[in-house]
Amino acid sequence: MKKKIGIIGAGAWGTAIAILACKNGHSVSLWHYNSKKALVMQETRNCPYLLNAKINDNIIITDKFNAILDSDILIYAAPAQEFNYLTIKIAEYNPIFNNPIIIASKGIDNKINKLLDSICKDNLPNSSPVILSGPGFAEDIVRELPTALTIAAHDLKLANMVGSIFANEYFRPYFSTDLIGVQVGGALKNVIAIASGITIGNKLGDGAVASIITRGLSEMTKFGIALGAKQETFNGLSGVGDLVLTATNKKSRNTKLGILIGSSESITDYSLLSEGVHTTNAVMHISKYLDIGMPITEAVHQIINNKYTAKEAISSLLKRPLRDEL
Repeated sequence: MKKKIGIIGAGAWGTAIAILACKNGHSVSLWHYNSKKALVMQETRNCPYLLNAKINDNIIITDKFNAILDSDILIYAAPAQEFNYLTIKIAEYNPIFNNPIIIASKGIDNKINKLLDSICKDNLPNSSPVILSGPGFAEDIVRELPTALTIAAHDLKLANMVGSIFANEYFRPYFSTDLIGVQVGGALKNVIAIASGITIGNKLGDGAVASIITRGLSEMTKFGIALGAKQETFNGLSGVGDLVLTATNKKSRNTKLGILIGSSESITDYSLLSEGVHTTNAVMHISKYLDIGMPITEAVHQIINNKYTAKEAISSLLKRPLRDEL
């Protein structure tokens, strides 16, 4: 059934989702926060972050936030750190907003240290949050390369309905009811990707990268379970799948940031470069409150906050007391 879809965020990911939904026959409006950039995209039908992607003429590009709020479904693809502000803004326009919101951004709010579905419940209590996460790059989707992602919702009927919006011959969704686990996997893989990039930048070898990814998965799982996630979720697309893709690929902004840090100690402004930086700060706050040991995340946190150099943080990790693997 054709749906009216509003997408918040006209970056690479939001634009790729818009192109996918339009290809599947849905009516799509794409919101950009900047009126001048929205106009350029509207006229050129190009996204500056997806240089080889053509935006279908049927996709409406707008800077008017309230213009997308009468959609059957909203898809949130803007930065995770803006989710609290923008959902408050939705509530201001429509206090009883009750349509589903698909959260397609990956991160944890570092001001109030909450997962995005929890923020959604606070700000839009009548809405149903749905999480879209897993191993997929925007440019691969617009190139129509095979992609499989996870859709998590408390109601599997809702997940199935959302899945039908995206599913086609190159995009396959799988369903879950573990919103916490799917979000934690999507958020923490960015932190581990920074650590992996630092290892690559320091030229420490493929074995060291594999060790960071494997121990990082253990860290993600431990953190997620403490928040109420299911362990098996981290063995799936939104866990190990997304982690392996992100932490081994230079398309990832987080991995690229890590490589820059590992190869040069001169970088000082990391906050502009990746969502993983914000998530690292949030995870450290939450893990200390819950008394969870997160050595890789802590090392990344120390580096990006200029407490340790990359080499000092790596040395600290290697000098930790010996222990069983599991």
